[in-house]
Amino acid sequence: EAPQKKIDALRLKLLDPETTRNRQRYILQCLQSIGSDDARDAVRAFATPVSGVIRDADILQLAAFITGDTLLASASATFLHVWQNPHEQNAQYILIPGGSYLYSLTEKEEIVGDLFFARYTVTNKLYRSFIAWLEAKELSELRSAFQAELEAIAMSDAWGKEFADYLKKGKEDLAGHFRSNYDEDRKYNGDDQPVVGVTWYAARAYALWLSLLEGEKGLYRLPSEVEWEWAAGGKQGTTGERVRSYPWPEERGEPSPALVNYNQNIGTTTPVGRYPEGATPEGLYDMAGNVDEWMENWYDKDEDCPSIRGGNWHDEADALRCSSRDYDDPWGWDSNDVGFRVIRSSHFSLPEHLTF
Repeated sequence: EAPQKKIDALRLKLLDPETTRNRQRYILQCLQSIGSDDARDAVRAFATPVSGVIRDADILQLAAFITGDTLLASASATFLHVWQNPHEQNAQYILIPGGSYLYSLTEKEEIVGDLFFARYTVTNKLYRSFIAWLEAKELSELRSAFQAELEAIAMSDAWGKEFADYLKKGKEDLAGHFRSNYDEDRKYNGDDQPVVGVTWYAARAYALWLSLLEGEKGLYRLPSEVEWEWAAGGKQGTTGERVRSYPWPEERGEPSPALVNYNQNIGTTTPVGRYPEGATPEGLYDMAGNVDEWMENWYDKDEDCPSIRGGNWHDEADALRCSSRDYDDPWGWDSNDVGFRVIRSSHFSLPEHLTF
């Protein structure tokens, strides 16, 4: 019914200097759903410097996404380096500058390079576009290359010794093999909820697909634990110190229902972006809670199970720490609390119309 609604009240509240950051976000999302010219004009009025009511770069970036205005997007880039992937429904990636810190697992200094981290975990809507591509009746040159690359990975054991057997079982129906186990479960399958019930192999296949769409293998991948902990916690103090206890700024304190979906306070996964106060200072959402995230590396030397990070919607507070780690079966697709986030190499040339 949204397109039938008047926007007067939404516009007034959005332009009210007393409106909080959270309410600004919710109102912008309502106007995005309405999608009329009046709704977009209201967002433009809000995003102009004259209004003086923009809270931060994250809000400005959302406004730019709704209006499609290049100038707004350029202005937001002065706050944050944000890359929008045209092959992934304009999914946003944020540049996390590299640095060094004491890694919690080894207590040794680790150096991390510049990387683009996806602002959100992959949603059902994004993941379904990958499945739809696999289901296409015509076998394209790109899909042939995708399947050939999976075969090469299986032969090389690059994703572990069990991947060959896993791939063999799904060779006749890759789309069905990679599909989320909860794709038809209304509790978990909302478009904006993080996709769950996908294997580690399927998550890595999604990243491979994104890479091949841009013609460069390895461009997209899952993060390593070292990279993820750095992005989640940031360096605190001088070179060599540890990261924050939790992803949000220290002054916001211990986990609470206002910051994160955890401890079964909701009872299921929540749409990505629901907890802006729990985001990292750079603007990464749900680095704690909602769903655990597949890592690229193995949990230990046995190489039986990949690591997962972040904690999930039914975990207690300790599991939400930036240093907390766990593992899961790479074959496992029955978990309703494990999803994934993709990273992109920072070493690439942007097209002119997409430069910062």
